[in-house]
Amino acid sequence: MPSQKPRTVKEEKVEVEALKPVISKTELICDIGGDTIKIGYAGALEPSHVVPNTIQKQSQLAKRTIIGLDTLKIADINGLSIKRPIDHGYCVNAQMQRDILAHTFKAMGVDCRECSIVLTEPVVNFGTAREEIDKMLFEDFGFLSVCFVSSAMCAMKAHLWECREEDDDEDDNAAATADDDANMDVDRVEDDDDKNNNTDHDSNSNTKKRVVLTKKQMVKMARVALSGCVLDIGFSFAHATPIFDGKIIEHYAKRLNLGGRALTNYLKELVSYRQWNVMDEFALIEDVKLKTVYCVEDGDIYGALNEAKKKIKENKIAVKYVLPDGVNTLRGFIANSVIADSDAKDGGSDSDVSDINEDDDLQTRRRKLKKLKEKNEKGAGSMELAPDAQSLVLVNERFMVPEILFHPRDIGLNQCGISELVAQALHHEEANENVQDRAIEALTWLNVVICGGCAKIPGLCERVKREIRSFAPNEFEVDVRCLNDPITGVWLGLSLLASTNDKHERLPRALADRSTSRDDYFNGSAKSLRLEAYNKFVGYDAPGRLKNMRTDQ
Repeated sequence: MPSQKPRTVKEEKVEVEALKPVISKTELICDIGGDTIKIGYAGALEPSHVVPNTIQKQSQLAKRTIIGLDTLKIADINGLSIKRPIDHGYCVNAQMQRDILAHTFKAMGVDCRECSIVLTEPVVNFGTAREEIDKMLFEDFGFLSVCFVSSAMCAMKAHLWECREEDDDEDDNAAATADDDANMDVDRVEDDDDKNNNTDHDSNSNTKKRVVLTKKQMVKMARVALSGCVLDIGFSFAHATPIFDGKIIEHYAKRLNLGGRALTNYLKELVSYRQWNVMDEFALIEDVKLKTVYCVEDGDIYGALNEAKKKIKENKIAVKYVLPDGVNTLRGFIANSVIADSDAKDGGSDSDVSDINEDDDLQTRRRKLKKLKEKNEKGAGSMELAPDAQSLVLVNERFMVPEILFHPRDIGLNQCGISELVAQALHHEEANENVQDRAIEALTWLNVVICGGCAKIPGLCERVKREIRSFAPNEFEVDVRCLNDPITGVWLGLSLLASTNDKHERLPRALADRSTSRDDYFNGSAKSLRLEAYNKFVGYDAPGRLKNMRTDQ
């Protein structure tokens, strides 16, 4: 067999440039979530602004409305009243959302009439909700074009981008190993060829050797096939969305009406029942949740409960969260840690970031933040607490609060947990009747991606991996990964989809058909054009359980 012609340096450079995203100042990328808005320009690898999607008021300044980027300047979170325009993934207050976006666009210096905007949307979005957003973006802001992309597809694109470097390194190592083996065994291979030429050609040569793929090879095959499942655990809800061949299978997408907000509310009830009344302190308890809660990785809740029954000084679970007094400290902190010192000094930051400059590149900033985090976790210092300091002692609340994501019936919600949600989205009994459907299902189990703000809870991804393996059929391999940054990962995927130069990429080609121009909107043809693009982008035309998907919808 003739050897493949090696690529020149110029060809390799062209190939790399095709995969490299190009930053466009005329295309705005926006991920509107229930908690925050991630916004930036197409081609960037991180959003320029992460804005709380809220309108906030303080008790002592009730007449003043704090909106958009101004909410990041609030130091004292005591008595903070919060209103949100997004509920369960859908815009329920268009006027409030308009005010937040207008404030953000003004702060960024965006000329909306000279820009196009690409937004994320829930997996199963209502047409009326999309029309309301169209009306706001075209009539109030005057964008050139508007494009909606499913958040699940964006998360999958971000996952493939993060795995690209890892796969490239593995391929390079494998190629180097193969070249070394070939150079060492040239003589042996030639001798084997001579022996094969002298064998009897009348023997049975139709016997095929069965190729057994490793798990890594199967996972890589699933990524190349653009197949998998996205588990998005957001602020107000969670959903599991299967994807095959670059198309979303909305017919089997599953949804759970639990998210980060439910966890915070549950923690408020527990703390208010056992210690202090904090039912009106959502922002405070949100900070408590982010700094204290974790998931039991092995699922041994009874073992954790037995540990929590020990005395406070003896068990390894109990932590003391010191409440802010509004004078000396404006943010709460964990007692006996370096984080306490820094929080008391700067009024809310989790670490001393004086060494981090704005001129540093992304990799440098991440490296410095990682070192500071490791330093804080060691607990090298402590803070002397005031004698009258109020605190919360959290024990079993730390692991029981995230547990409702796996067992919603604990709070009276008659739905399955997030792990079973993935199993219901991927496995169906009718698929057993069709061999092709079984192959589709096997690919989707190999590429489960977790994203969303709740994915940052320590131990949650490991717990999901463990439980998904128990729900999956025995004959299927399972691989579960979490995005490097679960909060901004969806935005990153959308930015890459809108900026790639690779014409052979299937995802961007499907994305280009979903854009609606300003002229189409005012002519009244936007709805029909978007419906046509939707039918091309969603579903998979295959026999079996996916055969009649488009007609069923």
